Amino acid sequence: MATQPVTYKKVFGDYEIATTDVDGSTESQIVLRTEQVRIYGDLIVTGSQSIVSETNLAIKDRIAMLNEGEGGAGVTGQYSGLEVDRGSLDNALLIFDEVTDTWNISIDGGTSYEEILTTGTGLKNVVEDTSPELGGNLDVLTHSIVSSSNRNITIAPNGTGQVVLNTEFRVINTPAAPGATAGYNTVYAKTPGAGGTGLYVQNSTVNDELVSKSKAIVFSIIF
Repeated sequence: MATQPVTYKKVFGDYEIATTDVDGSTESQIVLRTEQVRIYGDLIVTGSQSIVSETNLAIKDRIAMLNEGEGGAGVTGQYSGLEVDRGSLDNALLIFDEVTDTWNISIDGGTSYEEILTTGTGLKNVVEDTSPELGGNLDVLTHSIVSSSNRNITIAPNGTGQVVLNTEFRVINTPAAPGATAGYNTVYAKTPGAGGTGLYVQNSTVNDELVSKSKAIVFSIIF
């Protein structure tokens, strides 16, 4: 295959190409029809819009800078992020909000946003996930699982599942017996009485102490 001729042009100083329509306006275009364009140096685009029509855009930089050149203390325009054109559907956006210091997402074209991250704290409230699942063990460290406004804490295994405790459990003494709940047997603790255990059972028909083995022997002898 014959070697293609190479045209080489060397210019000293700046080199400017400008286009002008016959009416004097500058709305004409410069079109390059070639397989590849290589630029050995920085590319600075000072227009108002850049459009890249590529099927796959590959960027070697590990971090893409948005809002580059910001001179203020934070994003002057409040928002900076990415927007996805979804055709006939509302666009999706991932933006950083300078006012709230949060990352937010929108799937309605920016009409409303859902906060996904607060700087330095991660997920703010589990209540924001309406169907949470654990990917590992839940370590409460030095904290407790508590409820508010006298609400119950319900552990409800599915189907034939059971609540399994792999260690002993403690029941704190209560100063007064709880009220009966229909359909339930309530086990609670308070100061040991005649039964010697301090464990009591409350249901719709009885409120009494469970009897220890030694007390049961004594009672069997007496009665």
